[in-house]
Amino acid sequence: MKKLGILFFLTMSLLFASSNEVKRGQTYYQYILKPMLGYNGAVFAKKHTKKEWQELFLNEAAGFKKEFQGVSDTLDAFMNQKKFYDIRNDLKAFVIYYAKDASVTPSCQE
Repeated sequence: MKKLGILFFLTMSLLFASSNEVKRGQTYYQYILKPMLGYNGAVFAKKHTKKEWQELFLNEAAGFKKEFQGVSDTLDAFMNQKKFYDIRNDLKAFVIYYAKDASVTPSCQE
């Protein structure tokens, strides 16, 4: 019984951690990337499927940087800063959760 309780606690912790990453990623997109790209998070996340987003974020987001390179000088500079590396996992969680093949859409359309 004790093991079952521990398993339940760990499962719930992982679910909440994942949910927090998605929310943080959505917030980072709204306040950092949206002004640079010019469209909301729903449009951004629906650009690719979950698998495509996962591939874009491999190797320190090399595919992501390549795809969005040249969109704006500000974005190019940001993608080479430490802040981008700090938030990339949250951004990845956000776009995968709301990807083209996901059944959910960001509620606030940000």
